[in-house]
Amino acid sequence: MTAATVRVLALDVDRLRGSRPGLLRVLRDTAPDVALLSHVPVHPLSRHRLGALASDVGLLVAVGGPETAGAAVLVSLRAEPTATQTYRGGGGGAALAELRLTAGQRFRVGVVDTRGDDEARATAAGDVLALLGPGDDTPTVLAGDLPGSAGGDVLARRLADLTPGTGATTPADRPRVRPRGLLGGAATARPLDLPGAVGARPDLLSRVTPSRPDLVELVLP
Repeated sequence: MTAATVRVLALDVDRLRGSRPGLLRVLRDTAPDVALLSHVPVHPLSRHRLGALASDVGLLVAVGGPETAGAAVLVSLRAEPTATQTYRGGGGGAALAELRLTAGQRFRVGVVDTRGDDEARATAAGDVLALLGPGDDTPTVLAGDLPGSAGGDVLARRLADLTPGTGATTPADRPRVRPRGLLGGAATARPLDLPGAVGARPDLLSRVTPSRPDLVELVLP
């Protein structure tokens, strides 16, 4: 089977409280095959807002909503969800999806959105690793806390930072720290620059998200 590439975006949508035109521009300009969204609205009546956002940029909601405590996975028509899992606990939530490309390659993606004290965050991260099951050779990419935090240290037992050379991401207009990123297992990813105005205008990003997005090209054998 010929290798394929997939564009994966990790983006904190800040409960959709920011500029909607700005958010649409970020999603359209980055053109992801998979968008891993954190901090989506969690009110049951807000589910339609996530669906409308996905529809407006030509994506579909694979999994996400109140049952994931603010995590969601959006996919393009290239990536078909074959299975999904959700998690919600005192330390946060997660949205996980197994995907298959039209060319046949299979991979796994997800968003882990932790909260609370260190113990709660570590417990949530451990629960998500349990949902993933025993380690295998399925390429896996999760948006989540990086090592150096309670949740990130747990996730690092199975997953590695895919873009360790990336600079600070938070806050979006004047980044000083990098608390979250893309973590992977059995995965090869190439960091991509944010295109056009999305990369060149911190003021645009700051009206949409508290953190600069992560964008990578995932290589699938």
